[in-house]
Amino acid sequence: MPFDEEYWHAPFDTYAQFHEQGPVHRVCLPDGIPVWLVTGYTEVYDALRDQRLARHRKYAGADYTNHLPPEGLPQSRLVMEDPPDHTKSRRLVNFGFVPRRMRLLKPKIHELVAGLLDDIAAKGSDGGVVDLMDTFCAPLPITVICDLVGMPEEERVHVREWGELVFSGQLVNPQGIGAAMARALVERRTNPQDDLLTTWAEVTDDDGNLLPPEDLSHMALIMFAAGYDSTMGMLSCSTLALMERPEYATRLATADEDELHKLMEEMFRMYSPTQRGFRRFAREDLELGGQKISAGDTVFLSIGAADRDPDKFPNANELDFERAENKHLVFGRGPHACPGAELARIENGIALQELFKRFPNLKLAVPAEDIKWRESTLIRLPLSLPVTIS
Repeated sequence: MPFDEEYWHAPFDTYAQFHEQGPVHRVCLPDGIPVWLVTGYTEVYDALRDQRLARHRKYAGADYTNHLPPEGLPQSRLVMEDPPDHTKSRRLVNFGFVPRRMRLLKPKIHELVAGLLDDIAAKGSDGGVVDLMDTFCAPLPITVICDLVGMPEEERVHVREWGELVFSGQLVNPQGIGAAMARALVERRTNPQDDLLTTWAEVTDDDGNLLPPEDLSHMALIMFAAGYDSTMGMLSCSTLALMERPEYATRLATADEDELHKLMEEMFRMYSPTQRGFRRFAREDLELGGQKISAGDTVFLSIGAADRDPDKFPNANELDFERAENKHLVFGRGPHACPGAELARIENGIALQELFKRFPNLKLAVPAEDIKWRESTLIRLPLSLPVTIS
């Protein structure tokens, strides 16, 4: 079984074995659900735009028994729908993440990062251990996405807890997020602001009706997952890797803006926490990577494996800041491509560069093998990241 204790610590070792066996594999998830796991770069690249692979649960076979959010949801306008319904919902999100607007956030992100680094410096000044998950990797993306969406200040303390419960499979019904969104939407309909919640609160469907609260809460759940959970994972996984490679950390810390962009693309390829895309179901019988997929079968596209496919990337498991071509799949492609790709690039680049510029002697405070990892096939991240700063 591929998803064992070793996988949570080192999924890339498992992917290397898969690459030797072929691009598509029949496996069982930890909960026993059988799926097709696609690990080859070419196959994942093509499948991301293959309309024969649908998101909506109505296409699922009887063997898909997951009812836990977010993937267990029967439908969700933003993520678990297919075009053309998905296209309508996607318009509600895209405007909030246009590259020009994201670039305007740079000063705010620099300010947030500087404040968090000041706090870390104060807490670690006497040589004490600081948990970067609590002090940096989580609070930065939570603040950024909550500001964009418009999550009320009093609700933000719960966001990380909700996310961890969702991705660890312990949250059966995301009532916390739903209730928070319902309260915020009522407030926005009487007191509009410059955020996504106001847009969602005021928009109507084709019949002129306001969007149902449950649809909006599902959109918010996915937005938070994409907007902070993946960034929290990227920051933590990248920081851990760079602490083990100080020469790379130094180069990233001293890079100019153009070089930083190039270096970050390799960091995304190597250390993105996104191990696979959301579920897909075969609408019809089809062939993929030499395997016959039956209608109703569940298909998982492994982004983490595709981006380390040696047939696409020479020395795929080596960090190479001189890599000439880096067409990674971290942000997907096609109808469900990540709308926040520009924000992710900006936020992670600023955060990692400033972290290692401020603390060039950042060290892990425990053996790497003692780090505990979230047991999720979706987003990989350490549960804690204890470090010393000098």
